[in-house]
Amino acid sequence: MKQDSESWTSWALLTASRGFLFGLGFSIAIGGAYAVVWHWYLDPVERAVVQGNQEAPADDLALADVEEEKHDGVTLIIGNVKNNGATPARFVEVQADLFDHGKFVDQYSTSLSGALAAGEMRNFKISCGCKDTPPAEHDSFKTQVVSRY
Repeated sequence: MKQDSESWTSWALLTASRGFLFGLGFSIAIGGAYAVVWHWYLDPVERAVVQGNQEAPADDLALADVEEEKHDGVTLIIGNVKNNGATPARFVEVQADLFDHGKFVDQYSTSLSGALAAGEMRNFKISCGCKDTPPAEHDSFKTQVVSRY
């Protein structure tokens, strides 16, 4: 009887050890494959986005021809953003702050889709409110590039 319980215990320990070693080997293989994909196949800019590294927001990006348009109860701020840098800018966000007699009253933003290549200029439009809910009363605004990768 004692021999049966010893053989069962040995068998259980052997099976558990094999399973553990199999799982450990599988985990090492998957971790190695992930490291290879991360290093060789992901674009460095995409890695920076995943890791949360952000470049200086407005150093290479310039806003031009920015103006406010009001019609049919809608306020729009339109203009151009140009990439004066040597590398593409992705996830560019332009923000408009609205002021009334110098006091901040509201804020809106928009993002450019896709990458803005070096030297490229692209239009942007920031919609401030809508017909049913117009933006706060304001007499001036300030636009700036607030983020990019």
